[in-house]
Amino acid sequence: MKKTLLFLTCMAIGQLSAQTLQSESFNALTIGNVGTDITGTTAGQGGWLTYAENGAAGTSSTNANNSNFQIVVSGFNSTNGLQFIGPNGNAGGRYMWKDGLGAAWASRTAGNNNIEVEFDFYTGAVTTSTSQVGLRIYGLDGSTYRTLTGFSYITNTRVLSGVAYLNNSGTLGTYSITLQSGGLVLNANTWYRIGVGYNTTNGQPYWKINSTSSTITLTNSAFYTGPFSPVEVDFLQVAPTTNSTTATLIFDNYIAKATATDNLLGNEAFSSEIGGTLAIYPNPVNDVLNIKTETLNIESVQIYDVNGRVVKDIEGTDSNNQVNVVDLESGVYMIKIVTDEGSSTTKKFIKQ
Repeated sequence: MKKTLLFLTCMAIGQLSAQTLQSESFNALTIGNVGTDITGTTAGQGGWLTYAENGAAGTSSTNANNSNFQIVVSGFNSTNGLQFIGPNGNAGGRYMWKDGLGAAWASRTAGNNNIEVEFDFYTGAVTTSTSQVGLRIYGLDGSTYRTLTGFSYITNTRVLSGVAYLNNSGTLGTYSITLQSGGLVLNANTWYRIGVGYNTTNGQPYWKINSTSSTITLTNSAFYTGPFSPVEVDFLQVAPTTNSTTATLIFDNYIAKATATDNLLGNEAFSSEIGGTLAIYPNPVNDVLNIKTETLNIESVQIYDVNGRVVKDIEGTDSNNQVNVVDLESGVYMIKIVTDEGSSTTKKFIKQ
């Protein structure tokens, strides 16, 4: 028993080296428009700011409105998610972000000099739209926003690329990073877990797609710029001049964290698979922990603190396979899930 408790304690210390800066599962938000202001001035649900514009005069885009950003029930594992609708013409953009990241970064734990962002992403149906959808971590270069790292997804080709502000033989700019030889093509109508990271000590960006893949790191330091401190994370969708129709995609389970080392998709955050049949999310969690089951029924759930004490012992779960953890103190816990087939698995999660 002492060995077990020692392991749990050491694991908790390692886990706590990561500090959550922002997170959003969208489950506590109301179905419908995120906000009532598309100028990026007044925050909507969950403190999210939204900005939508159709471009300069002459554009064929005409659909910038509050319905571009909606909370829907078709998020990951049938929970709430963020539906993003892009411009319907040849210009314009949609942006959504939360204020406060810069202040959270400034007060981070000493030594946590990497910023990492993870989210679930639904690719949507096959489309002729040529919109570029993605996420960017921005930093300030004087008064100019720079893309520290991020992703770009082209909706008609379904090619996913990295993006970063780099020095290409003396030419500074935001460049596209090929993540796989020939281009990384995602499947239509499929959920992916995506992660981006940036080392604020040396300016190195890195990327990861799904927990089983390897981290893709830009290793040639001659390309690095800055380093810059992060100030904002944006979901975005912009229309190139070739676009003529909308693209609709879904984001879910967003988390931004400060870490000491590369830890992308390493904490089974939000949608990690457990034995291929179960998953827990969001992770970290504020109030409700969801348990995804594909073919198994849950018989019981036990939650342990880092000292091995049982803090919750539940026979089964509610009809949505949810466990209320709002009454738990902030910290690291283990959840043991027992199925009706007699199998069990134990995983860790963080209560914020």
